Amino acid sequence: MQAAPGEVNGRPAPPTPAPAAPGAEPDPPENDPAQLGTVRIARRVLRTVVEQAALSVPGVARMAQGGSRWPRVLGRPLPHHGVGLDVRDDIVAIDLYLIVEPGAHMVTVGAAAQEAVGAAVEHILGMGVSAINVYVRDVA
Repeated sequence: MQAAPGEVNGRPAPPTPAPAAPGAEPDPPENDPAQLGTVRIARRVLRTVVEQAALSVPGVARMAQGGSRWPRVLGRPLPHHGVGLDVRDDIVAIDLYLIVEPGAHMVTVGAAAQEAVGAAVEHILGMGVSAINVYVRDVA
């Protein structure tokens, strides 16, 4: 059995694209990063995304403020608003300094904060995460 003209396997053939006008440029690929330029994300935006993700975790009362010299002694970035960041290319290492609510299971809260922050950084910002260290500084 042979298909009729304009049919494929007994069904209407898909429409063919219209030929380009003479001298017209072909359409650029839609998602070619080389054609689109670069995207740069400010550190404060990264810090805000991390902070909001951590604060959304049940059991986190607030972010701890700086004031300790330990991060510098240990070679870690100094925390700002309870968040320390070490960004290399598109990979980030994060230190979270949290104050948890009374009665909260600190290990569970810390693990949930790691999950929430990792998901936010990867999904919202499109960056990779090498480490998320959680430091519970106090109980509110």
